[in-house]
Amino acid sequence: MAEISKREQKKLLAKQTIMETAIEQFVQRGFQATSIADIMKAANMGLGTFYNYFDSKDQLLHYLLDNLAVQLQQRLQHLTAEQKSKAEILREMVLMTAQLVDSNKYVLPLFLSAGARPEQASEEAKGKEKDCDLEPHEHRGHGPAFMAMFLQLVQEGQASGEFRQDVSAEIITEMFHSLFQAAAFSSLPLSFEENITMKLRLIIDAICTK
Repeated sequence: MAEISKREQKKLLAKQTIMETAIEQFVQRGFQATSIADIMKAANMGLGTFYNYFDSKDQLLHYLLDNLAVQLQQRLQHLTAEQKSKAEILREMVLMTAQLVDSNKYVLPLFLSAGARPEQASEEAKGKEKDCDLEPHEHRGHGPAFMAMFLQLVQEGQASGEFRQDVSAEIITEMFHSLFQAAAFSSLPLSFEENITMKLRLIIDAICTK
């Protein structure tokens, strides 16, 4: 049993090393310019070892983005326990998403391309707590996983009367995805986070009933 445990620990350590090294390489070189060989050379591992954990560089990128979604899910649980208003929680969740994406810019194209279909995001939201102990890539759909959290918060805010109900929760949630797209391609002299912060204030004010 101890031997299996050590083997599993070694596998987890190797996977973590690959992920951390990939992040460093993506930050330094950019995602497209970084090859699997670059990652494994920097990690001092054989090229074949990569394929023990990931099928491709794209799958690794999905996994890294899913890990950011896990961080958001953990933050959502803390905010919910503090019994803050849905508007406060929604605002903090969007801003934390902006911070994580801005700090890990190599995931931005994947994040922006992964628009959440309302029905898919809804299913993610319903099953998130039951799945929270699984590996991120086994139960999350990157972009939709982020949008599912926003959708759930909007639905709860509408149910409690805090958010307006004359516009569907799905339409409101779609606005948040558009918010990130607009900030990413903005030519204004603002940082990504500043741009989102200003636009977010307008959206929150528009959906609140008080």
